[in-house]
Amino acid sequence: MDWDDLRIFLAVARDESLSAAGRRLKLDPATVGRRIARLEHAMSARLFLKTPQGYHLTEAGSRLLSHAEAMESAI
Repeated sequence: MDWDDLRIFLAVARDESLSAAGRRLKLDPATVGRRIARLEHAMSARLFLKTPQGYHLTEAGSRLLSHAEAMESAI
């Protein structure tokens, strides 16, 4: 698992928006979306549910969140 993908995952989870995550990370929102899609493909799981109010973690996303935050703290 690529740390950069997890860093993007954390930004989307925290900001609930590709645009806001992109601003935080200084990345284009389309790039953020592609990286999330790549991570979901690698994990064979949907990590976010897209709603009109934003991106919300699925159960798989919630499980990954705790691991990603632990990795972030270790770094």
